[in-house]
Order: sequence, then C-alpha cells, then structure tokens
Amino acid sequence: MSIKERIKELVVEWDSEGLKNYCQSILKKNDATASDLLKIIGDVMKFVGDQFENEDIFLPELIGSAETVKGVIDEVLDPAIRAAGEEKETMGKVVIGTVESDVHSIGKDLVGSFLFSNGFEVYNLGVEVTADQFITKAEEVSADVIGLSSLLTMSMDFQKQVIEELNKRGLRDKYKVIVGGSPTSEDWAEQIGADGWADDAIEAVELIKRIMKEG
Repeated sequence: MSIKERIKELVVEWDSEGLKNYCQSILKKNDATASDLLKIIGDVMKFVGDQFENEDIFLPELIGSAETVKGVIDEVLDPAIRAAGEEKETMGKVVIGTVESDVHSIGKDLVGSFLFSNGFEVYNLGVEVTADQFITKAEEVSADVIGLSSLLTMSMDFQKQVIEELNKRGLRDKYKVIVGGSPTSEDWAEQIGADGWADDAIEAVELIKRIMKEG
C-alpha cells in the first residue's frame, strides 16, 4: 500500500491517532518530507470534498475527515515544516473564525477544510473570536484574507466590528474580508464594507480565489 493510500484510509476512517503516528513514522524514516505529506493530505481532502459535492458522503463524514486532518497538521506537520525551515506551497493565507458571542463552528470548519483542500494555508481561530484576535493573527501570519462567520443574528454586529477595527488601525486595505453564515447576505456584506459574501463552503473558496485574483 502506498503512502497516499494509507493516509486516505486513515482519513476516511477518522483515525486521528493512527494518522499522527503514521506521519511521524514516515518522517522518522525519511520516506517523505512534511511538505510532501501535507500535499498528499490536501489531495485526499480534495477527494473527500468531491465526494461530498457529489453526495456520495454526507456532512458528518466530511467533518470527521476534516477534524482528523486538522489534528495531524497542527500537531505533526506544521511543527515539522517549521523545524526543517521548509516553505509551504500555498495559494494564499486565510484566517477564519466565528465572531464574538457565537459558538457555531460547523460551517466555518467546512470552509476551512475546502480551502485547505484547494491549496490554501488556513488558520482556524475557533469560536467567539474577538476583533483583536482576528487582526493579531492576520498580522502575525501575513494573511491575505480574513473570513468572519456568524450563525446568530445577534452576533452579526461583531463582523462589522472587525472591519471597523481594521479601519481604525489603518489596516483595512491590507486584507480582503469576507463574511458568511445563515443570517448574513450580500446586502449585509456591502453594508458593512466587506469584500464579499459566500452562502456555503464551496462558494467561499470560489469567492476567495476570485477576490485574490482581482487583487
């Protein structure tokens, strides 16, 4: 069984510990670099994403695979890449999170998974993320895009606050800002001065590709 086949098997089975151990053993034996493994995992997640789009698998399977992959990237591959001084090949850097006062994460995690499988470097800050945390992370990693998720009507205002804070700090032109979540809309994005709005994870990827191309 090839490295890719084994990784695919572990991702589809949601075997997080198995995947971490396998990747560590591959690195130890110098059978592949951390960057090679990251690319393989990206290809596997592209396969899983395609299955989801074709309705061959459903949301829980997609989320299970995404969580499995997130663990190995955060705990094994990213540290190995930094230690080796390697550069990640990336389509761009995206900081995403659910805004303050909102704890919904499924939609945002899906966006992160689809972005990753399309070659983006993703920094998923989790839920209840403050404007300062979004901006601090974006500055730290030299992000291209900030993605703000809101699933509650009462939390939408915090999307606006992030953009206001970027303006206040003179950083608004430095980042593309996109918004999403069930109570949001294109009109809302326009109203608060965001660069775009996406209705779902697949649209979010297309939107980010488009606005980055436009510069």
